[in-house]
This record gives sequence, structure tokens and C-alpha cells, in this order.
Amino acid sequence: MRKVIRTIVLVVCIAGFCFAAYKLFDYYSEMKKGEDTVDKLKDIAVTEAEQGEKAPISVDFTALRAENPDIIAWLYSEDTPINYPVVQADDNQYYLRRLTDGSYNTNGTLFMDFRDPADLSGFNTVIYGHRMRSKAMFGTLPEYLEDGYYSEHPVMYLLTPEKSYRLDIVSSFLLRSDSDIYKPIETNEDKIAFLDKITTDSAFKPNVEFGTDDRYVLLSTCSYDFDQARQLVIAKLTEL
Repeated sequence: MRKVIRTIVLVVCIAGFCFAAYKLFDYYSEMKKGEDTVDKLKDIAVTEAEQGEKAPISVDFTALRAENPDIIAWLYSEDTPINYPVVQADDNQYYLRRLTDGSYNTNGTLFMDFRDPADLSGFNTVIYGHRMRSKAMFGTLPEYLEDGYYSEHPVMYLLTPEKSYRLDIVSSFLLRSDSDIYKPIETNEDKIAFLDKITTDSAFKPNVEFGTDDRYVLLSTCSYDFDQARQLVIAKLTEL
């Protein structure tokens, strides 16, 4: 009987090991596929900007849209992993688990809220991305909640087919996923409430001024601090 029990335990352990190994292989395979897909887009469309240009990179959106017409922007943060295309679909689910080539992948793709104008003319444009353990996608955003990271990375860049923008980071904090801050803000009263919240709740004090006449980009990723927790990194949008 003891021999049978030991055999059963051994089989269970081997099965558990094989399953864990499979999940680990699957995770790294998906991560590699995601990286390869983005690298392909970088190779055909993204180059370092020429000296004197205001943005550090240049993007060929004609080449990008030949690959996928849903690509509406490119987000870049110097000396970080953030160097990705941004897409927009008819809903906020399609690219949650899809790459730009349409294949299923848990990395997903950075995507703009379907309710927001693609030309960034809205007051609060939201871009979503996963918080990957590998630091890919928006995996580095939680560092804005820690001391010192903001001072080292106060600026990002967002390029579109029409214009290039500097994103001056002004706030980062945790909130619930059902917060009204995600909805398009139009009234002056709501703009004032928005500014009050991002000023009061921020993990740091920004070194730039901002107000109701400015436009903002909200980078949103998941958090595990409480039920339905999300993190926002909010930036003032400035045309270059």
C-alpha cells in the first residue's frame, strides 16, 4: 500500500511539474511573440529623430497603417521599455488580449478608449495597457508611485500621424476602475473637479503648471492594492 501511495504522489508531483513548466513556457512564448510583433513595427516605421527635432523619435505612420489601420499613435518614454504603438478599436475589449496583428496574446496592445477622439482633442484622453511582470507594456508605471522615479522620468512623447506631443507627467495615484475620471470630461465644473483630484491624490508634486485650458493623457494600468484597483499616470499634453 505504501508503494502505491508513493507512486501516486510521484505521479501527481510529476504532473504538477509538467503543468507548471507548460504554463511557464506558454508565458514566455507569448511574451516573446509580443516583443517580436512590436519589434517588427519598430523596424519598419520608427527611427531616431534627426538632430534638431523636438521629439527623440520619428514615426512613419503610412508604413504602420499598412500593417494595421487601427494604429493611431506611438508612445515613447526615454530609457524605459515604453516604446509602443497605440491602437483604437470600436470597443475597449478587442485589443485587451490581442497584438496588432490580431493574434491572441495576454500582453495585449496599448489602446485608446474608444470614446475619445483619436486626434487627442478631448480634455482627458485615456490609454490602457497591461501591467506586465516583465516590465513590458505599462509594467513600469507603478514606479511613479515610488520616490524618485518621477524626477528621473518626468516626460514622455506621443506621436500621431498629424502631430507630435510632449507629455509632461503631472500626477499618479490609485483609484477604482469605475471612477468618473475615465469618462470624457466636457464641462468646466468637471474639469475643475478633475484637477482637484489629480492634485490632491498624486504621489508626487509635479514641476510643471497645468490648468483647465490644457488637455491631458491618462495612462491606465491595473493594480492589486484593493478590489477593482487601477493606477493612473496623468500627463499634460503639449504640441511640439
